[in-house]
Amino acid sequence: MTVINPLSSEGVRARKGPPRKAKPTKAERATHAEAAAQTPPPAPCDLLVPLARLCLSEANVRKVHPAQGLAELATLIDAQGLLQRLGVVAQDDGRYAVVAGGRRLQAIQMLSTQGRWPEDRPVECRLFDAGRAVQVSLAENSGREAMHPADQIDAFRRLVEDEGLDVSQVADRFGVSPLTVQRRLRLARLAPRFIDLYRADEIGSDQLQALALVDDPALQEAIWDGLRPHDRSAWRLRDAITAEACTADSRLARFVGLEPYEAAGGAVRRDLFASAEDPSSIYLDNLPLLQTLAADKLQGIAAALQAEGWSWVDGAIDLDGQALRRCLREAESEREPTPEEALALETLSAQQRAQTAAYDRHQDEADPDSDDFERVEQQLADAIDATAGELSTLHDALRTWLPAQMARSGATVSLDYRGGVRIERGLVRPSDRAGSEPGAEMQTDATASDPASSPRPEFSERLMRDLTAHRTAALQAALMQNPRVALVTLVHRMAETVFGLYGAGDDVVKVSVRITGDTSLAQDASDYATSPAATLLAQAESAWGDRLPGSPTRLFQWLLAQPDATLLDLLAYCTARSVNAIAPRTRPADHSDALADALGVDMADWWVPTPTTYLASVSKAKALEAVQEATGRDAAQAVAKMKKAESVAYCARQLEGTRWLPSPLRIRSPWPGGPGDFE
Repeated sequence: MTVINPLSSEGVRARKGPPRKAKPTKAERATHAEAAAQTPPPAPCDLLVPLARLCLSEANVRKVHPAQGLAELATLIDAQGLLQRLGVVAQDDGRYAVVAGGRRLQAIQMLSTQGRWPEDRPVECRLFDAGRAVQVSLAENSGREAMHPADQIDAFRRLVEDEGLDVSQVADRFGVSPLTVQRRLRLARLAPRFIDLYRADEIGSDQLQALALVDDPALQEAIWDGLRPHDRSAWRLRDAITAEACTADSRLARFVGLEPYEAAGGAVRRDLFASAEDPSSIYLDNLPLLQTLAADKLQGIAAALQAEGWSWVDGAIDLDGQALRRCLREAESEREPTPEEALALETLSAQQRAQTAAYDRHQDEADPDSDDFERVEQQLADAIDATAGELSTLHDALRTWLPAQMARSGATVSLDYRGGVRIERGLVRPSDRAGSEPGAEMQTDATASDPASSPRPEFSERLMRDLTAHRTAALQAALMQNPRVALVTLVHRMAETVFGLYGAGDDVVKVSVRITGDTSLAQDASDYATSPAATLLAQAESAWGDRLPGSPTRLFQWLLAQPDATLLDLLAYCTARSVNAIAPRTRPADHSDALADALGVDMADWWVPTPTTYLASVSKAKALEAVQEATGRDAAQAVAKMKKAESVAYCARQLEGTRWLPSPLRIRSPWPGGPGDFE
């Protein structure tokens, strides 16, 4: 190969071309054009050009020169040299314009400014005829094809395994980060079958990354082959691989902590292709160890609670929800204030009274049209609020548990769904409180009502709330298990809001969820903790609490990765928990009946008449009426000489297995005239 130095006489002639002649005539130009068409252009030649005499040609067809990847290219040239010459044409000013290799020129100039390309080091170029400048530029840019990532994966593996380079050396020589090299090497350890599929575009990079969570190629193939072809998404693969593990953002991992878990010998698997700060990409493989560590830590907290003086303390990751709901809750007492605290309370109380009086005077006496009316009003209101806050803080400091309360009640410690510690104090178990005649309070309420003021209702308000609370729980449990109806219910609620079909909204939130949880239901529904609905709902709450990430941001990202079936199940549960059909009085048909009809809810599947749930709360006549309706037998004579408790027990036995329901729980048409009205 002949290399021409551009500073030599040959280089000058190659650059300048033949001496200039007089301007040709039109006929001469036509003759020359015809001859040029038949004459081949001069052959390109190689030459060395100082960097200072190179510039980018206007004939270069690539007009967009992104800076992305330029540093990587400069590192490659610095480590490997210029593997491909620059295509140039000569200019009249003695410089050479680059028509092919503009990014390489920029990379070399970057190296020069960094002192990594000596100024006297020439650049290898290939000189083309100026008439071919655009053709050469277009040919190079059109014929280029990026290397397939699978080829780079294999090349990095060979550099490490065959040539003995380490990760940092490969990263330095090819201008990439060590993490990029580590990721390529992780993929290179996949079963060769998957790299071949990748080259054939039959598997995606996200699927390769999921499979890379397993080091054993045979296990990788077993997982792949164990899934149906249409079910081999990256998410599904990752879920299959980590089925026996939990992530670092799970509630147990949050509670225990990653460092204590690893210090105890727990195995950790990190997703190399995810962000190092993302806890959901860290998998803890030893779940039994994690559970043991969590239980030990909880027992330590329970021991500290026991030292406070409670009569009993229960500590567990998940407590028995039914048992907890059967407990009564003591309210904290307020201790006697010290003389200093009493003086502060009296001072603040007097200050609050004076502020309130000033506010009232301003409202009564000031001109509401004056310029400063609202300003003064706001100042006075703010002062009242500030004083109320100080008073509240002082009262909070006085709140305490008295020894007598602690002697008859206990405390629990467990984990919430975020992995936080949940402590409840002042719980009184059924065995620790004196029993009372079932229904006594409800009978008193019914007797106290004024029959002259309104017709006597068929059922007391307490019993109505009891029955409809059970019905609400049944609707929730049934809706949770029917994502289709849950979806319809949610869309129906949204449509009501958007189209104003029910009246103006009561807040700025377009769709809101007001939870009707176990605590609310247990306040009204007798024996709620042992009901079938409570059992199903508690199981679902615990299961979702274990699955959902502990932060709103992570929750959104987690939801994006879930299949539609999971989203519908979660939607069904959340929509179900918003249902509240508790009614204090006999109600007309409402939307809860339409919901029950759509779900096929038969309350006989969810509720049974027992002394606690019904019979002890109604009169003897109503109890006998229930037996008459359920069995067709008149039991009046049988219970004539029985006391209330005996007659209640007798009626309960007669109703066993009959599936009898009181009127508030019976199926009714969800629409006036039935569904045919809408046809």
